[in-house]
Amino acid sequence: MTSEHKIPNFSTLSTLIDRLSIENVKLAHFENAIEHDNLGADEIVRLRAKTAVQHEIIEALKQELAAFMLDAFVTWRYDYMKEERTFQ
Repeated sequence: MTSEHKIPNFSTLSTLIDRLSIENVKLAHFENAIEHDNLGADEIVRLRAKTAVQHEIIEALKQELAAFMLDAFVTWRYDYMKEERTFQ
């Protein structure tokens, strides 16, 4: 069952942007290691495979984000559940 309302820390715009940011940081970490660390051939192959996966994840997140924003702009709606904070 899906909800019409976006769920905080799960299906909101900020969550998608956060995920996209995190996955780009991971990609940068792998690429930096390949370029600057003194790695063996096997480790370079392993990290290149990880960068390929990161590129796929980032592209999928970009598509989700674009679809999310297009829906919000076309429908003029962005319904979300207000998250209550534990501490004030």
